[in-house]
Amino acid sequence: MSRCDRTPPVGDASSMQGSPTRRRLLALLSSLPIIAIQSSGAEQRRASQADSVSNADPVPRLFAEFQALLERHAAAIVTRDGIKAALVDRIGWPRVALPGASDSELRYAAELAEIARAVPPGRRRQRLEQRLWRRQRRWDEATATVGLAEADLHEATLDGAVLASAQALLATPAWTFQAIVLKLLVLLSVQAPGSPSDETSPWRELRLILADLGRLTAAEGAIR
Repeated sequence: MSRCDRTPPVGDASSMQGSPTRRRLLALLSSLPIIAIQSSGAEQRRASQADSVSNADPVPRLFAEFQALLERHAAAIVTRDGIKAALVDRIGWPRVALPGASDSELRYAAELAEIARAVPPGRRRQRLEQRLWRRQRRWDEATATVGLAEADLHEATLDGAVLASAQALLATPAWTFQAIVLKLLVLLSVQAPGSPSDETSPWRELRLILADLGRLTAAEGAIR
C-alpha cells in the first residue's frame, strides 16, 4: 500500500480534531471574564439543587446537559476516527488515483462519476472503475467487521442530540442575564459558521453582545 493511499481525502482531517461545536464553545467561554465563568458554574449547581422549585431558572440546567452531550459527542468522534484510521492504515481509502497528474499533484476518485469526468471512455476507464468497485467492496466488508458503521451511527445520533438540546435551550425563556449569556453561547457555538465568519454580520455583533453581557454579569457577580 502506498503512502498516498493512507493520506486522508481533502476535508476529512477536520473531524480528527473533535467536535467543531465544542471547540467553538470552549473558545467563547475562554473569551468571557473569569468571574462570569465561575458564576456560570455556581448557577448551574444552584439550579440543579432547585429543580423541584417551580420558579428555578431552567437555562443553566439545560446548558449543563448541552455541555455533557458535547463531551459525549467529542468522545464518539475520537472513537470513530480511531477505528477509521486503523482501517485506512490496513487497507487504504476506497479510492483510485487518476491518471495524468504528477506525483506532487495526485488526484483521486472516490465515485464512478469522478472517473467518468476525468477519463475518456475506453479500457483505462473500465479498469479504474473495476479497481474502485473492488476497493469500495473491500472497504464495506471491512467496516462491518471493525464496528465503523456502528461508530458512525453513534456519532450521528449524538450530533442530533446536541442540536436538539441546543434548540430546547434556545426556546426556553431567559430569566437572568446569566441565562442570556448561556443562550448566546449555545447559539454561536451551534449556528456560527466558524472563525472565517467571526468578523462578518451578524456573528461579529452577536459576539460583541456576548462580551457586553459577560462583563455585566461579571460585574454583578463581583458586587454580590
